[in-house]
Amino acid sequence: MHSKVSAKDMLLPLPIEYVRHTSLVAHLALAACRAGKGNRHQLYQLIRTTYHSYLLWRDGYGTAAYETYCETERALEVAAEHAYATGEWVLREGAVRLTQQVIRTFDAQLESVSRRQYLHSSANLNRLLRVEIPRKLTT
Repeated sequence: MHSKVSAKDMLLPLPIEYVRHTSLVAHLALAACRAGKGNRHQLYQLIRTTYHSYLLWRDGYGTAAYETYCETERALEVAAEHAYATGEWVLREGAVRLTQQVIRTFDAQLESVSRRQYLHSSANLNRLLRVEIPRKLTT
């Protein structure tokens, strides 16, 4: 996906091998976290997938509800807080259900988005994830 492509190629869908690989990474991360055998990297992957899907949705790809993204984000935050406190990188059933919805949407988005739009949303995602949000000060 990172090699030089022509302007015409940027209008085409993503290469099927890339779509399959990207989808598989998300599904494997979900399976590991669901089984209680996840790790920081896999939970981070689910967070990236959720945000990426949201950015694509915001640009007109996919049919998920805004609330689904908000609820999924919160469920993943709770899972991360639990993991940092206990060392258990696991998703509870509600978080699994929400994350599955987002991954299904993301799979459909990957199949329909142009390379140009995907690269644009990927760049936005990378910018978003680089932003440091200060921790709330406690009194």
